[in-house]
Amino acid sequence: MDETSSRLAESRLGYAPDWYEWRDPEIPQRLSPTELLLDKHLDTARADKAALVADDVPYTYRELHTLVERTAAGLADLGVRAGCRLLLVGTDSVEYVALWLACVRVGVVPVVVSDQVKAAQLAYYLDDVEPAVLYVDAAQLPKLAEAVAELGTAPPLVLVRGDATADAGTRTVPVESLTASQAPPVTPVRLHAGDVAYMLYSGSTTGPAKGVTHLAHDFVLVPERQGAFWEYTEDDVVHATSKKFFTHGLWPGVLIPLYWGGTAVVGGAPPSGSEVVRIVETYRPTKLITVPTTVKAILQYADEAGRTPDFSSVGLVITASEQVPTEIAVRFDKLFGLELLDSIGSSEVTYEWIANRQRDFRRGTLGRPVFGYEVKLVDAEGDEVTEPGVEGEAWVRSRTACLFYWRKYDATRSTFIGPWTRTGDMLALTGDGYFQFVGRRDDLFKVSGMWVSPLEVEGAIATSPSVHEVAVVGVTDASGLARPKAFVVLRGGARPSEELTADLRARVREVGGYKVPDEIAYVEALPRTPLMKINRRALRLAEAAAP
Repeated sequence: MDETSSRLAESRLGYAPDWYEWRDPEIPQRLSPTELLLDKHLDTARADKAALVADDVPYTYRELHTLVERTAAGLADLGVRAGCRLLLVGTDSVEYVALWLACVRVGVVPVVVSDQVKAAQLAYYLDDVEPAVLYVDAAQLPKLAEAVAELGTAPPLVLVRGDATADAGTRTVPVESLTASQAPPVTPVRLHAGDVAYMLYSGSTTGPAKGVTHLAHDFVLVPERQGAFWEYTEDDVVHATSKKFFTHGLWPGVLIPLYWGGTAVVGGAPPSGSEVVRIVETYRPTKLITVPTTVKAILQYADEAGRTPDFSSVGLVITASEQVPTEIAVRFDKLFGLELLDSIGSSEVTYEWIANRQRDFRRGTLGRPVFGYEVKLVDAEGDEVTEPGVEGEAWVRSRTACLFYWRKYDATRSTFIGPWTRTGDMLALTGDGYFQFVGRRDDLFKVSGMWVSPLEVEGAIATSPSVHEVAVVGVTDASGLARPKAFVVLRGGARPSEELTADLRARVREVGGYKVPDEIAYVEALPRTPLMKINRRALRLAEAAAP
């Protein structure tokens, strides 16, 4: 953090004392990202330790370096050149990780999106990115054929993991052929620190997904800041349950552990409770990076299996994406003796910007700003909020922020205000200087002229032992007024009843009578975004479309 930012932040609450002491490392004008992640370990004792475990197969730093180097040579042999874009639409695997790293090694810009996209969404990404190369798993080929038919054009080359014989409407090449190439190694491209090095897509629920452009200097700034904040070392084994198209999966789950010489554990299986427990008990991670949905799945597995999984290797559990319900944090701590360290981040700013950590946490809060990230709260009039308990939109200043939204001029201008990034997240400060999550700006609604945060209502309903998950949205009643409506997923064995509905309403009444839902709908599951966040917008749209 530079001296000017540090001085300006001194007037704000919410910063830990050592935040002011942090200084970002000097950024070289030119750098090779994979030299920072792989090459620097080859002349050390770490060369022959596991860098990556992918689908239960370990790869040492030396082996992963060789795989990335050969993949990069294979790309060059196919005519893929620096500066073009390669779109990855696949699940986690060694091929996925090696291809992503190979791209940044030779100056190709990797762009990642969820492999769960529908054909129409894939067509949108193909049109928006215009990739020189597309990477997909073989299971995606029928979807790709639909997208190509809808779009009327196809990417020049498709790399396929698995059986590449299906007709995708364009040229397909097995991704395995890259490493089979006899092409000589390619000299790593030394990117300018200000070059666009990779792209993510935002998990927007309010419109088309937006391409988030990031610069090469991230490969120094992000691991140095986050590594110091959460005390990463070469002895760490890290498992991030989120897929690697998500910043909460890519950075803590692969890039930060590689930078520090640790071991990253990834896999293609969905992060069910049983699968996460298997990985923890098999590979003994020291750091578990996850989301509340997966935490709930772990607790459900423990209940159904009738045993307490062995999490004794885990020293740090970080959650993000959604606020952790207090009841879930209490259950997890009681079962494993581990605190769930809640945090908040975004693709636009690159990973987490406020977080709890080992030596400084408050349950029920998001924590304090991570080293190098400056945060202020801004009210609807554009004034900075300085009083505890008063909510405002979080604005973040960081060198790691998105340079611009890809091909989204208006969205860029409205989100990035000078050095600040508007996050859309509404926060408030506690009296002792910790940030609390209030809700997304677009999720808040007014009832009788008073603001309602869905999270507060959801938190009250979630205290019921019968409730597994809940989402609350504002809906318009027959008189045209906004009222809360709750969508509730019950735990196994619980059944909807008038008595249960009355009990849930009574729990909400304790936090405010005007917040009590007029209607409680019991549903099998809640809609989710590709990043597995509860999609309240989908619920609002469904309500608006209903008779």
